[in-house]
Amino acid sequence: MSSAPIRKGWCPALHAPMQTHDGWLVRVTPDPTGLNSGQSTFLADYAARHGNERITLTLRGNLQLRGLDHQAALDFTSHAVAHGLGLAAPQQEARRRILFASPLTGLDPDCADDTLALAHEIRQAMQGLPPSWHPPEKFSLAVDGGGLVPSGALRGDLALRHEAGEWALYEGALRYQPDRAELVAEVLAALQRSAHRAVADRALHRAAPFRGAIPPLLGPFLPGCFGAVAVLGEISAQTLASVASADAAIRLTPWRGLVLDRPVAAHDLITDPQDRRADLVACPGAGRCAQAHAPTQRDALSLVTELHGRRLHVSGCAKGCASRSSHDVTLVAGPKGYDLVWQGSVSDRPAESGLDIEDVRRRLRRA
Repeated sequence: MSSAPIRKGWCPALHAPMQTHDGWLVRVTPDPTGLNSGQSTFLADYAARHGNERITLTLRGNLQLRGLDHQAALDFTSHAVAHGLGLAAPQQEARRRILFASPLTGLDPDCADDTLALAHEIRQAMQGLPPSWHPPEKFSLAVDGGGLVPSGALRGDLALRHEAGEWALYEGALRYQPDRAELVAEVLAALQRSAHRAVADRALHRAAPFRGAIPPLLGPFLPGCFGAVAVLGEISAQTLASVASADAAIRLTPWRGLVLDRPVAAHDLITDPQDRRADLVACPGAGRCAQAHAPTQRDALSLVTELHGRRLHVSGCAKGCASRSSHDVTLVAGPKGYDLVWQGSVSDRPAESGLDIEDVRRRLRRA
């Protein structure tokens, strides 16, 4: 098995940049309505001027800029706030950023029409919680209006889901269905119950898995909606600048994707459902993360022609930062090579260990 990596136990945020192997990392959490062209221009310019020109899309609909020096990471906060990408008060921003909502709210006629309004109600009400209340690290609150993206697809420690015309509140495996007028109060009560839970005791870890299918959201899929997925979860600053110059509005999805209001083409955006690069998941890998034992993204791309429709996750260490989910093929890098897991996740027992990338290629060809 791979050696145990170091777990930091916290995530970067607007007021908390993180030092990584390739410099400092900063993160922004856009509002559920997404990014306007001015915000996209700012982020693209900052990544190009101060970072490594790469922008990461996360599984919570966040954007990350990497490779900054320490001063640029500290300065980023005030610039982002000035562009409407967060709140100046750290406590208020910590509460604001835990909430995310259906990326198609207001665009999909089958998504609950009060999804965005409910998200705003909760976000405003959270600011009235006692000053002593702090969200636990990695905590999330999803407002899931269903529709084309089925209810339950958004995963959070707390999840509001629109089911059969009514809102229900899920707290891990527990389900409540208060009246609409009491819904926000129930959410606040659940938030206060969560305050002292350790990361290892997160409600999300007790939630039932999502058994449905998430549509690919690629190319034109609804009137005025054009979907794209970032190759390996990253786009260049130039790509974001191109989107901004087309005056395109952007919604971010919790699957490292974009929903645009017009077609935009770029080499690092997947818009064709037949593009097999969409089957790849990988973390930044060696050279960009001190925990990684292999160049994960390069290795993942080198295997794309061997997959034949199978989903591949390549993790640089046992943490599985890019995905904790099950995949057809999972590779976990360690000091002596890759662990190979069939139909499982980074936490499952490997079928083989100590493989180099050519060993893996031969296994894929035989399977």
